Amino acid sequence: MPRVIVVFNPAADRGRAAQHEDHVVRALKATGCQPVLWKTERPGDAVDLARRALKEGADAILAAGGDGTAHEVGQALVGTKVPLGILPIGSGNDYIRVLGIPKDLGVAAQIAARTKSVPLDVAEACGRFALNSMGMGIEGQIAWDYKNMRVLKGEIGYLYATLWEVVAFRSFRAEVKGDGWSFSGRLLSVSLMNGPYAGGGFHLAPFAQVDDGKIDATIIGNYPRLARFFILPKTRDGSYVRLKRVKAHKASQVVVQADRALPVHMDGELLPERQSRLEVTIRPKALHVLVP
Repeated sequence: MPRVIVVFNPAADRGRAAQHEDHVVRALKATGCQPVLWKTERPGDAVDLARRALKEGADAILAAGGDGTAHEVGQALVGTKVPLGILPIGSGNDYIRVLGIPKDLGVAAQIAARTKSVPLDVAEACGRFALNSMGMGIEGQIAWDYKNMRVLKGEIGYLYATLWEVVAFRSFRAEVKGDGWSFSGRLLSVSLMNGPYAGGGFHLAPFAQVDDGKIDATIIGNYPRLARFFILPKTRDGSYVRLKRVKAHKASQVVVQADRALPVHMDGELLPERQSRLEVTIRPKALHVLVP
């Protein structure tokens, strides 16, 4: 029987994930799996626990939590053959939306208990890996706001933070370079996507694929504050990429040089320090993931 380690984050979903511990174990046992569950106690624990699971010979490592938990576990698994499985009990669920994994924990457990996995791309920057999404500028600031919220969660929390920053965010000047293309000017954000969704369901990169060996860079130029409210609904359905001040490109490497240090998120998790220069490289098929 495969040795399956579950890295369980009880703090996910503002602490509500702790209520799902028994449900997670029952759902996995119902598939014939005998999981070993390890709990995180603080941010960063999931990375350490996943590395420990690798050393102990785990056949698969399951992240029970939200996008942040999958992000941390993924840091340890990039470049290995041990697959990542996801049990969605967190508030952020963009990666499972990209992968086609349902929110239903029983069905997700059946998928995670499989031994078949597929190799998917990740993006690398600042010594870390983004499984699904990365954002600099207003997108990073929205992630910062969301992380500091005490009450709101999930898509509602992201939407509230987005509405706030539509008014509050100050544009920045930057130069963005990719494979044979470049753009410079005043910007609101640079999204560097592996999958098409981020921020609780915003369709930021409609043409992104997690296995095409490319980063999808979407650059939003500056707009007056009132005009930003017109742009916002279009980021939800992806139609904003057709706007005149929006540029969308694919690249294997992207370099962003901004005129000030800005918050940057990876899969909704903030980098420890703001960045004025960001170099992002795709790592093709570097992470094995259990998918439907």
